[in-house]
Order: sequence, then structure tokens, then C-alpha cells
Amino acid sequence: MMAGASFRSAVPWLVTIVAVAILVYVWVQLYFVNVDSIASGATTQINRNTILSKTIVDYSGLVAAVAVAAGVVYRWRGRSIPLLIQEIRQAIGKPSSEGEESKSKGWGTVASVVAKDILLLGKMGECEDLQQWLGHFLTMWGFIGLALTTTLDAIFNSAANPLPITDPIRLLGNATGVMLIAGLTLSFSRRLVHSEVRSASRAGDWAFLVSLYGTALTGFMVEAFANTSNFVGTAVTYPIHLVFISLLLVAAPWTKFVHALWRPSWVVYSRLNAHDK
Repeated sequence: MMAGASFRSAVPWLVTIVAVAILVYVWVQLYFVNVDSIASGATTQINRNTILSKTIVDYSGLVAAVAVAAGVVYRWRGRSIPLLIQEIRQAIGKPSSEGEESKSKGWGTVASVVAKDILLLGKMGECEDLQQWLGHFLTMWGFIGLALTTTLDAIFNSAANPLPITDPIRLLGNATGVMLIAGLTLSFSRRLVHSEVRSASRAGDWAFLVSLYGTALTGFMVEAFANTSNFVGTAVTYPIHLVFISLLLVAAPWTKFVHALWRPSWVVYSRLNAHDK
């Protein structure tokens, strides 16, 4: 029994290490494939605008954003998240005998909770073991990093032109993409090998993991095909990548994405109440 439990605990670590090693190996190979273009400051990768125009991609993103907004409004109607956020604001700024000092302490508590309990997954995590905590931590920061990458690319590369593989924006995207894949692989494999975790997983958990994993994995596939001048591979994987992104966004109000709003809000609210007491 002990040997079987030890083996099941080791499997998620091994699978995750293999996944990360493969991604790093692929990136190193892409670097050497593009070493000549790096030296010249140019890039020979396939321009994805030739497969789907930026206008189509932008309008598709707008439609997905509207669908997300509608879903959030529908899900939040009559629920407690807006009320909870309102109570947090009231708890921070409510009048007391301490006046502005109390308000300052309230904001200080919020800053402390965000830094320690949310961004470092302290109270935010409350995980069963190291694997669950690390899976959540890597997934959260990987997603944040990719969101930042997308934002920076939209600002500094508004025409969506191909960037050299060593461009800082792409390096950030690749590094945080590896973090995301590592966290998701750990979470996936942990669910698969531990029956108690698998039985506690709901359909929304699986949908969230599959859509997010599909988004990250197809993103790396598009990069690999585009940087090796494989037009057919790029033409096939790029639309699939965009479909996964759309599914991830549209399904967000009904999956674990809602948890990403509810849980931090509840942690902040609980700490503010404890602070007042």
C-alpha cells in the first residue's frame, strides 16, 4: 500500500518534469533554427496574419468578450460576489473612532492579503498538499504572465507582426507559458492518479483545465510551426488555438474562472472582519 501510494505521488512530478523538459528542448531547437535571423535582427517565421487577418481575430475577440460579459451578468444576478465586493469597500472606509487611521489600516490589511495570501497562495490556497499548491501557483502566475504578454504585444506590436524569438515579449510569453503548462500538467496528472481527487473533481474543473491546457499547448504548437516555416502546420493549429481561447473565455462564467474572483474577495473580506475584531 505504501509503495503504491508513493508511486502515485511520484507520477505527477515525473510527468510534469518531462513536459517542461520537452518544451525547453523545443524552444532551444527553435532558437538554433532561427539563429541566422536573430543575427540579422529579422525573422523568417510565418506571419499569422496571412492565415487569419487581424481584423477577423479582433472581431472574434470582441464577440467573445461580449459573451463573457453577458455570462458574468447572468451568473452574478442575485449572487453574493458583487455584495461581497461592496462590503469589502465599506469595511475599508467605514467611519470609526480611529478615523483615517482605521481606513489606512483597512487598506494595509488588503495590501497584506493580496501580497501574502493571494499572490503567494497562502490563505488563498489552503491546499491539501504541495502538489496541489504548486499546481495552483504555477497555473495562476503562468496565466497572469501570458495575460501580461498579450497586453504588451497589443501595445508595442499593434499590427501583430512576427517578433524575433529572442524578443523580450516572446521570452516572457514562453517562460510563463512553460509555467502554465507545468501547473496544468501537475493538476491534471494529480487528478488522474489519485482516485479521491478525481472523484471530487466536477465537470467545471475538467472543462477549465482542458480549455486552458488546450490554449497553452496549441500556442506552443503554433510557435513551433511558424518558426520552422511550416505553413500547413501553422494554418491548422492557429485557428484551433483561437477556438480554444474563445472556449476558455466564453465558458469562463461557468468554470473555475468564477472561483478566481470569488476566492480572493472572500479572503480579503474574512481578513478585514478579523482585523476589526
